[in-house]
Amino acid sequence: MSRQLTHILFDNDGTIVDSEVIAQRVMLKMLAEHGFHLREQEYSTRFPGLLDRDILHILQRDHAFTVPEGFTQQLHEAHHLGFDNALRAIPGMTSLFRRLKIPKSMVSNGSIKHVERCLRKVRLLSAVDGHIFSAEQVGKPKPHPDVYLFALEKIGLEPHHTLAVEDSPTGVLAAKSAGLQVIGFLGAAHVMEGHANILKDAGADFMAKDAGALAVLLSKMGAL
Repeated sequence: MSRQLTHILFDNDGTIVDSEVIAQRVMLKMLAEHGFHLREQEYSTRFPGLLDRDILHILQRDHAFTVPEGFTQQLHEAHHLGFDNALRAIPGMTSLFRRLKIPKSMVSNGSIKHVERCLRKVRLLSAVDGHIFSAEQVGKPKPHPDVYLFALEKIGLEPHHTLAVEDSPTGVLAAKSAGLQVIGFLGAAHVMEGHANILKDAGADFMAKDAGALAVLLSKMGAL
């Protein structure tokens, strides 16, 4: 990247916190309890970065899965319990996040409350020197660009001076549609073999296999 980098927009789940694998296993367990079985690899490939409501809609549409009464609330509660018990920052991301020389904000499909809760759990909330943006603030979630465009407008950023870090094709598509360059991140526990190609196909400009590789890229861009 030859132009000056002035701000980094981070996705939250699967990029800073290793939450995707927890959420994925909770969902698969609850689906199995209601007679619907999917393997982790299939789930991870089909639904990365999507909201739970959209995943359930796809299962209803494509597999005639009937969402039981109370399922969404039970899923929400199970996620909270899983995060309380097992949520960790992705290895190496705590140090990297704190060492960045330029401002960073969060841009997530999750709610602001969820992002704050995750970052507080891994003791990184105070390190956010920008803002927290959520798809709940706009009309359409990722893969639509709305939340990224909202962030750019609110902070007053130019896309060519801003970088996004995303772990899902859903997020990469959203950021690219907003005119950003994107680093595809592969360091989360839920990432399966072949995920790099999925992110490249979605338009990722760079690839980082883990926090160490991300640090190398960001150092070259003057952010570390």
